[in-house]
Amino acid sequence: MSLTIKIGDQPEEEQGPPEHDPIPVQLNIRKTVDGNILIFDHPDIDITILPEKKKVVAFPKVRISDKVYDIQDRFFKALFEKGVIKQDSVQGGNVYGSMEAAYPDSEEVSVLQTLILVISKFVEEEKKFVDFDDQVEEEWENSLSDPDEEDSTELGEVPQSSQKGSIRPGYIYSPYGISSIYRYE
Repeated sequence: MSLTIKIGDQPEEEQGPPEHDPIPVQLNIRKTVDGNILIFDHPDIDITILPEKKKVVAFPKVRISDKVYDIQDRFFKALFEKGVIKQDSVQGGNVYGSMEAAYPDSEEVSVLQTLILVISKFVEEEKKFVDFDDQVEEEWENSLSDPDEEDSTELGEVPQSSQKGSIRPGYIYSPYGISSIYRYE
């Protein structure tokens, strides 16, 4: 399997004929000065491939949370299920909140191209979850800022009274309302 990566406006003739049909992949990829590959397509994690060390590292973008850890866990499980990383090498990275895994060498296929392909498929699948989370958050925000007729009341619709709700004024005389539990005699 061959994966052709086109960077910039390089003409097709200069690339040479591919061995197999190329698989188109669209990712926001950058290459660092020292040869590392950075992928920024996921909204919660940044993915780095370190070819010199034969590692894949996932860094949180903004905040470190259980959500980011779950995404990193799903990411490395997906890479393992596709056979591009060693499962026993998944561990926390030397940067706080990062996770890393080693990938094996292969004589048969380009591991780097396979990694990029599997990562693009993961990002594509993960987009469904991200879109759903955004939709749920937007609906929740809309329910608070613009509630339905059933969940709202007009001004003056609720009559005035001296006592409302479950906390009666003057009933709690001490902090937390538990002073009557302990009595000293």
